[in-house]
Amino acid sequence: MQQIEKTGRTVEEALAVALEELGAERDEVDVEVLAESGRGILGIFGQTEARIKVTRRPSVGAKAAELTGEMLSLLNIQARVDVRREDAESAELEINAGEDTGLIIGRRGETLGALQYLVALVVNRGQPIRKRILLNAGGYLERREQALHALARRTAQKVRSSGRPVTLEALSPRERRIVHLALADEPGLTTS
Repeated sequence: MQQIEKTGRTVEEALAVALEELGAERDEVDVEVLAESGRGILGIFGQTEARIKVTRRPSVGAKAAELTGEMLSLLNIQARVDVRREDAESAELEINAGEDTGLIIGRRGETLGALQYLVALVVNRGQPIRKRILLNAGGYLERREQALHALARRTAQKVRSSGRPVTLEALSPRERRIVHLALADEPGLTTS
């Protein structure tokens, strides 16, 4: 957490300098006014500058990484959680747990999905805008996406050869989207 103290003729001036130095926007920081600016005697003698303390709030991704690490440690799983990518809409976290990676992923990613749901629920509580949290462990999401593309191709071939509709296994919303996008360019096929 970054924290700096700045002075200026006014609180606004000191805040502008602090925001520039931190490379942050106003809504990303907390400001504590330590001293207001004063005019002094007759507006000349004893003028005092405003002094503020500006603290950058941790990002949603950083909060999610910390929470994920804490939850895993409560399960006696030693893991390092890193923010791989974060933007205004989402944060993608990578869990590095060594031999416990399979335990974190679970059957067909169910444990990873449940952990992702809980982390997103907690870090987005009280936030005006919900940020999508995506957890990945051991490259599981990439492998699952490749498997879904292969499944979509096999299913498309099966539909073409039989001429009958095919129903796939139950998929998560993210997985359904991957299949829909994989089949979007297939001529003569529709998905629902």
